[in-house]
Amino acid sequence: MKEKQVQPLRELCLQIANSTESIIKTVRQFCSFLRWSLHSLSNVLFHPKKIRWNLVTFYMDSCGSDATPIISMLGFLIGVILAFQAIVQLGRFGVQSYVVNLVGTVIVTELAPLVTAVVLAGRTGSSFAAELSSMKNDDEIDALITMGIDPGEYLLLPKFFAMILVLPCLTIISDICGIAGGMAIVCSMLQVSISEYISKCLEVIHVIDLTQGLVKSCFFGFIVSSIGCMKGYYSERDTHGVGKSTTSAVVSAIFLIVVTDAVLTAIFGLISQI
Repeated sequence: MKEKQVQPLRELCLQIANSTESIIKTVRQFCSFLRWSLHSLSNVLFHPKKIRWNLVTFYMDSCGSDATPIISMLGFLIGVILAFQAIVQLGRFGVQSYVVNLVGTVIVTELAPLVTAVVLAGRTGSSFAAELSSMKNDDEIDALITMGIDPGEYLLLPKFFAMILVLPCLTIISDICGIAGGMAIVCSMLQVSISEYISKCLEVIHVIDLTQGLVKSCFFGFIVSSIGCMKGYYSERDTHGVGKSTTSAVVSAIFLIVVTDAVLTAIFGLISQI
């Protein structure tokens, strides 16, 4: 009887130990990967001609243009849902006039950057991980090193630059679509004119709100690209390596996005109180 009770406890301890070891390994890989990436970035900054803008524009097109429809649709639907729930909840207290304040500020500062980053983590981060993992399995990365080409400059930096440039632009599109979705509900349910809604939005959305959303999107773009590239570069050389790296890239990126969002929100909250 005692052996049966000890067995689950032993398995639990082993799972905790394995999870801790995996986390420590991931942190070490990220630090090593970040150091390597910063070294490649410093070389590029001192020699701007090494930046392969054709690859940057290629990834900007594949990450940005192709993702615009889904980002626009999600932004619009989020605005619709948020406005409808705000009308219902605020209507209980008779303060429906603050619906526009809630919709405008929440979408610009929180929902648009967060949803856009999560979508790109699942769409683009996994693509980066799968691409580098496949190249590693086919020894293409080793071939680049043999030819004297720095993989960091050729494979990583174009993805970094593309994501950091694209994600703020997609966030702005999501902002516009989200506000438009809120306008559709507010104008139809509260009998507010479009001009009144737009003027109210311009009144309640301040520069600090837009800055907060764009700064977050830049951080999110770095997280999505770096985690996707890291998981692909350090993937296992077997048949399951691609699948494991893509899954791990999405999960890790979403987790770090949420944590970073919480930290940046707290920082901007402290700044606004000063």
